[in-house]
Amino acid sequence: MIKILIYEAFLLLIVMAALLFVAWKNKGIKELLWFFGGLLAVTLSRVYIFWGSEALVPFFYITTAVGYFMIAISVIKLAGYLRSVKVLEHTAFYDPLTKAYNRNFIEEYIKEEVKKASRLKEQFCILLVDLNDFKQVNDRYGHNAGDLVLKMVVQELRHKLREYDMIARWGGDEFLIILPAEKEANILEIANRLVSDFSVKYEDINVTLSVGYACFPNDGSDLHRLIDVADSRMYRSKSIFKEVRKYAVDDKGKEEV
Repeated sequence: MIKILIYEAFLLLIVMAALLFVAWKNKGIKELLWFFGGLLAVTLSRVYIFWGSEALVPFFYITTAVGYFMIAISVIKLAGYLRSVKVLEHTAFYDPLTKAYNRNFIEEYIKEEVKKASRLKEQFCILLVDLNDFKQVNDRYGHNAGDLVLKMVVQELRHKLREYDMIARWGGDEFLIILPAEKEANILEIANRLVSDFSVKYEDINVTLSVGYACFPNDGSDLHRLIDVADSRMYRSKSIFKEVRKYAVDDKGKEEV
């Protein structure tokens, strides 16, 4: 009986050693292997303690302790791994400064929105937003002030938009807004209301908006065409209206369609 238990204990040690070796070489599953290796050690050791020879009980108590240690280490490492994954996920989806969505994410989202809208025969619109007088903030007060203004802009946009509208930092001082299931007939009113009520002030500089829009499917059936149309309208808006309050415009430069 003792020979059998010694043999089984020897096999258990070999299995644990093999698990540790595999865990060490394959970092992606290391923590899980540590966990299950520890669990196996604890389970088998507990069985041996109750049913095995008394002479080997101290050995199996040690094995049990090692198993619990492996489980504890694996839980700590898994917790760290999950925190790292969350950080990486946030980095992949969000702009680190403003906490708005980043450009890579929003591009992929628009592609999926195009597929969904095509399948369901729906419309959606985007707004391309550029900040007026933002350069003055950077030039006069420094880039830290500019960073603060960008954060304030995103907060103000979130306050003005619907909860399910999506805001992304497109680049520099440009932002892209997705209005899901929005009809083209309403887009100028929405854009004009947004910019007319918009107010972000830093010291003596009042930062305002120039906005261009594009709607699927009439303005384009893919991401690049929608962005081109919105970009063109945004720069037309920026060039036509030079006063503090600026309005979105259609292709003819009119405030209303």
